[in-house]
Amino acid sequence: MRLAPALAFAAPLLAVALLTVGCGGKTNHGSPSDGGVTAEGGGGPPGVDGGPGAEGGTGSEGGAGNEGGPASEAGPIPTASANKVDLLFMLDNSASMGDKQVLLAAAVPDVLQGLVSLQVHDMHVGIVTSSLGGRGGDQCNPSATNPASPSLNAHNDDRGELIDRSGVAGDPTVETVPAAGENASHFLGWFPSDAANSGATPPPAPVVTDEATLVGDFTGMVEGVHEHGCGFEAQNEAWYRFLVQPDPFDTITKNGTQAAFTGVDATILQQRHDFLRPDSLLIVVVLTDESEAVADPLSISGQGWAFENEQFPGSTNGSAPEGSIECKNLDPNNPLTTGPNDPNCTSCAFLQGAPNFATECPNDGTNGTNGYLDPIDDQLNVRFFHQKERFGLLAGYPTSRYVRGLSKTTVPDSQHEHDGNGNYIGDQDAQANCTNPIFAASLPANGTGELCNLPPGPRTSGLVLYEAIAGVPHQLLQQDPTNPDSPQKTALTDADWKLILGTDPENYDFRGADFHMIEDWNPRTTQGVYANASQCPPGSPNDCDPINGRECATNEGDLQFACIFDIRSLYGGVGKDCTQAKFLGACDCASGALGSTTPLCDTTTPTLQIYAKAYPSVREMIIAHALGEQGLVSSLCPIHVTDTGGGDPLYGYRPAVLSLLARAGKSLTQ
Repeated sequence: MRLAPALAFAAPLLAVALLTVGCGGKTNHGSPSDGGVTAEGGGGPPGVDGGPGAEGGTGSEGGAGNEGGPASEAGPIPTASANKVDLLFMLDNSASMGDKQVLLAAAVPDVLQGLVSLQVHDMHVGIVTSSLGGRGGDQCNPSATNPASPSLNAHNDDRGELIDRSGVAGDPTVETVPAAGENASHFLGWFPSDAANSGATPPPAPVVTDEATLVGDFTGMVEGVHEHGCGFEAQNEAWYRFLVQPDPFDTITKNGTQAAFTGVDATILQQRHDFLRPDSLLIVVVLTDESEAVADPLSISGQGWAFENEQFPGSTNGSAPEGSIECKNLDPNNPLTTGPNDPNCTSCAFLQGAPNFATECPNDGTNGTNGYLDPIDDQLNVRFFHQKERFGLLAGYPTSRYVRGLSKTTVPDSQHEHDGNGNYIGDQDAQANCTNPIFAASLPANGTGELCNLPPGPRTSGLVLYEAIAGVPHQLLQQDPTNPDSPQKTALTDADWKLILGTDPENYDFRGADFHMIEDWNPRTTQGVYANASQCPPGSPNDCDPINGRECATNEGDLQFACIFDIRSLYGGVGKDCTQAKFLGACDCASGALGSTTPLCDTTTPTLQIYAKAYPSVREMIIAHALGEQGLVSSLCPIHVTDTGGGDPLYGYRPAVLSLLARAGKSLTQ
């Protein structure tokens, strides 16, 4: 089966602009950090359709404008405040996330006790992970076992369903029975016996009635996430699938090379029905160390799944098709009409047999032939890095899908998300044929009834918050980045966002960005359109750059770091011994690992990991920015890696927690 002939019939796809660009792409990941600030200060970046921006968002007022559809139906009076909280954590469980999960577990008491102190007497708390399996490709086998403990599953495919495993801090081999307070839908239900809950409807039994149980059980749940999951991280797709998708598929089937969704995941529908209330403050917290790297299986005429295959189907050398020559000629000062945005940029898979094939698709490198990339330019670990530039097409989802999911009252079902050529059009108002479950008054508990035309509920967009604790240097979020004890800003300005994102990163316009936030496998040492450039090329001392150590020689198999942080205090003051069996498959400084020649490793004992990393989490930053006051961002790399005492507000993820609590307090009924 050859990919090029299968795609040849889809040539009209080229006329439909594939303007959004997939970012990220690592199977190993970085670290969680601190510093949360709201995403205020200007609207969303150009090219992110459907986002409310920072100034007066679209929210649930006005809906998506589908005449006769759910948005036009009369609904209850909008609710601007709530006395309930539904708190969903999306935790990246791919390799090297264990250090960050330890820090998050330490922050759990601050989060939960802080919400309780805000007089929250009714709260649901749950977890989904970034692992959604191979999405039709041959990676992330759901039956694979944990290499550090073969008796345990690796958890490559958690399906976007709430998970209920529990663990022990810092030990990836321990997985225990579910937390004591979890109900059948696998989340914790906080519902103390007090006057505020008199006559109110309790969550599904059993309920949690004391803070110690709430904190202890949820801490165990965080520690049980582990770090051996799928390296194709679906950070945003996971929460979207759980909270938003009206008809979450059950399986992906293929007819030849064309994928299709089959059935409905009844488990998600039941869990969503039990977890999500129509009148709560919904909080989504994403903890990850890099940009999302997930395929839309139905893209490219149903062949997007192939980008999660190790050996690209039909390839002469196992690699993906290259983009035409125009895709590579990006003018950084004129990015919106050159390179990936050149109207002639397309995939060489669509040009097979064309008279100009040889000039449009010259051999790539030493081992690239017949329009396919040299394998060194298509390593699996970076398959989702700058796809349009490298492949001439995008096999992932645009971030506008997720902005819409958190801010609009209507969204599409799976039948309205793509045009006939597989282009994603689900972010368009005209395609949004279903009530968004987040903004519905009631939800189906199974797949046998109505999934789309649900009655509208009272929640407004101001009662939906998104916080990304991800790959962005805390120095870009601090009031004084030169002061190691500086607090976080309470809001970001347009200038701050320019440093974090540049002008329009999804469309390759990186002008004005700090180089630490540029996704690149090459050293970022050449001054160009960036606000600055690295002064620490490969070979520099490991502490040359106080933010990310130095640039690395990646051999095009990894990306440069956004930031790193010291983890010795998490491992007895020594570090993480990558020779220990319990860290097998999830230690950056193991012999031969991608990170083994980076600033993460001790120079005297190279298999001792003393720093953790985060890559630029560009997609998560784009979403938070586009959501305006609904969005908060936080660094995965803490300001303080050790607690200085007295409730140190800069330790670990406390800045993120404090930022979240301050924003949540504005929407809670006191």
